[in-house]
Amino acid sequence: MNRSRLSTLFGLLVVCAMILSACGGSATEAPAAESEAPAATEAPAATEEPAATEAPALGPITVWTKFNDASPQNAQDEWLKAMLASLKTDTGLEATNVVQPHDQINAKLNLAVQAGGDVPDVSYMDSQFVGNFYQNGTVMDLTDYVKSAPWYGDINQAALAMCTGPDGKIYCVPANTTNRMMYYWTSDFPNGFPADTDAFLVETARLKAEGKYAITFKGSEAFASDVLYFQLVRGFGGRYGDENGKVAWATPETVKAVEFIRTLFAEGYAPEVDLAAGFDFENPYKDASAASLSAGSWSYVFLNPITAPDGTVFDNGAASVEEAMKAGQLAVAPPLAAPGGKAATSVNGSAWAIPTGSKNVEAAQAFINYQMDAKRNADFAVGYGGLPVLNSAFEDPRFSSVYWQAVIKNLNDNGAGSDPIVNFDQAMTKFADTVVKLIQDPSLDIMTELQAAQDEVNASQ
Repeated sequence: MNRSRLSTLFGLLVVCAMILSACGGSATEAPAAESEAPAATEAPAATEEPAATEAPALGPITVWTKFNDASPQNAQDEWLKAMLASLKTDTGLEATNVVQPHDQINAKLNLAVQAGGDVPDVSYMDSQFVGNFYQNGTVMDLTDYVKSAPWYGDINQAALAMCTGPDGKIYCVPANTTNRMMYYWTSDFPNGFPADTDAFLVETARLKAEGKYAITFKGSEAFASDVLYFQLVRGFGGRYGDENGKVAWATPETVKAVEFIRTLFAEGYAPEVDLAAGFDFENPYKDASAASLSAGSWSYVFLNPITAPDGTVFDNGAASVEEAMKAGQLAVAPPLAAPGGKAATSVNGSAWAIPTGSKNVEAAQAFINYQMDAKRNADFAVGYGGLPVLNSAFEDPRFSSVYWQAVIKNLNDNGAGSDPIVNFDQAMTKFADTVVKLIQDPSLDIMTELQAAQDEVNASQ
């Protein structure tokens, strides 16, 4: 990849990461810094000293992820299965994965630590939870370990900042970064994807007359607030929170964004399945009954098989989306924004953390170290649907493809950090629930409902 492009990308991530870690306020004292762990070496041969003084063997360890290595269903699951097998073969370290629900893993990790129960030795976490975990002492301070790690000189410092707390200490190790965009069928938008929400509504009327939905998207649960709703709130000039970690979405800008969302359902431009739990909202795009999809950089992992409007079927697993792009059937566009507004995609990271109470910290560090080389970091990024965090990993030829170049361009042009809300998960769930309520009952006043939801979330901090 061109180094100047990387410089732009990493500069953007610095800004995003600073926003993500700005959450401070009345935080509880951070956990004490963990002493530097020695590099993993072979245990010494037995000596005259008592056995209890010998270096302990590493592992086995327990890891929490949202990936199913026991019964793989997609590229993410397949990646973890292969990685755990190679980890054991190459190092002898055995890691047992405990699958957690994708939308609960961060909350469950925090709850397990606070309850003083069994916690994993190492866990997947989403970088937007760093502020919350810092305040609750959920994860260990990894600063000394990270800065002494052999891969420290190769890691992108902007990505690392996404794992940095408001005290300047490092609480996780980033593995990849993700962003959001629009997928669309090119034949449904022969003049290209609309430049703004007004132009989009013109196209929606045409598509409805042709018997098609203009768009499908995740419209319920916390996940919805991270994808299309984030884009629209930012694209209309609003924000979810302020610099102090408080919710601040009750504004005229957010009202306009919700009005646009209401219109999509009131006029039949989006399918009702979008408001249901789960991921059936993807199906209208997969069968081409919807012309566009509010997607994430990871969406290609799950969008297969897909059928283009002319009936062409692309059924090659996670490669299906890229094959459709190469065929000229599918394209990627920036997020939707209001006329004159700035398109915005939230930028978050997948990361590894060592929970407070981990029983095998050295082995947890070895687990992380194993993944932090160029090839393995690129493998995880492509398997997950994100961009790598090691600078050397960008030299992997997979990132020169048409799909990944579109993802990188979207990040460079439109990347924006999530607002540093203290109780992030609660806030995102409450916002989505409020939007669904406003869609289903058009008689409700938008500002009144937004204000009530804002007050409720802030009162719980």
